[in-house]
Amino acid sequence: MSLDLEPRLGQQVERLPEPVAPRPRRVAAPVVVGREVRLLVNARASGAGGAHEVLARATGALHAAGARVDALLTADEGELAAAVRAAGDRRVVLVGGDGTVHAFANLGLGALPPAALLPAGRANNIARALGIPVEWSAAAELAVRGRPAAVDALEVVTPERRLFALEGVSAGFHAAARHRYDGVNSADLAAGVRALVAELAAFRPHHVALRADGAPAYDGPAAQVFLSNLPLFGFGFRVDPMADPADGRLEAIVLDARTRRDVVRLLAAARKGTHLGRDGVRWSRATRVQIESPLPLVADAQPLGVTTATVTVATGRLRLIAPEARA
Repeated sequence: MSLDLEPRLGQQVERLPEPVAPRPRRVAAPVVVGREVRLLVNARASGAGGAHEVLARATGALHAAGARVDALLTADEGELAAAVRAAGDRRVVLVGGDGTVHAFANLGLGALPPAALLPAGRANNIARALGIPVEWSAAAELAVRGRPAAVDALEVVTPERRLFALEGVSAGFHAAARHRYDGVNSADLAAGVRALVAELAAFRPHHVALRADGAPAYDGPAAQVFLSNLPLFGFGFRVDPMADPADGRLEAIVLDARTRRDVVRLLAAARKGTHLGRDGVRWSRATRVQIESPLPLVADAQPLGVTTATVTVATGRLRLIAPEARA
């Protein structure tokens, strides 16, 4: 018996439906969640448009770098501390110069969170020492994608107060001139020249007595002492070209100048970074220095009066976003 599997003429044959090509599955595009940042701007910021213009520019730069920005204006150190404390998991981004980082380092918060910097000062010594770009698009990219690096500070203790310095401590001629400074802000070059000329006219060598790590380091007349944590100090002085802000040490540099001409010569060399190795210049490394003779004193740009002090390296006080630690 044979099976007739061929269709007969006129017979309808039920056909299987043609296979339907599967529709391409929709794959959702990956959503890139921008880094959450808390942007902090000094409400007293100067410049074209003032603080609100600075905040808008900084917010735009961070948005362009892929950040989600929570921006705040802070009027004083108390508001800055509250804003940093409430930042949570958001990365803190500071807009400002060396004074802004100095204020951040001195917040009474114990351990400070990592922070990035959009440089907006005139000197920007801290940014330049760490390789942070001063151009905002590059600085914002680093702020969003970079990683924190440990940065030392100098803990300065006088009989009257305690604070942290990032650049260094000045004692003697330079500090005395800074005490005479009457400019509205650190950008007043004319006020700086007036203060320097007035102090030079009144110059007399100071008696300097230093101990470094418990041992006598210097005792005698000198014009100036720098205890340095960064290569740059003040406005343009290359005081310590060999400084490493993360090595747990400071450099104690003594300028032994007895006349006005010697003061000018050594300070001009210090501005260029060519003073080390010259006659009248001594330096050493230490973790702790005691200034035992009262001297005019400045920590970063903060005048402290005529006083003694103990200066100790605060290892890793800050964690700042820097190129060396870039992801």
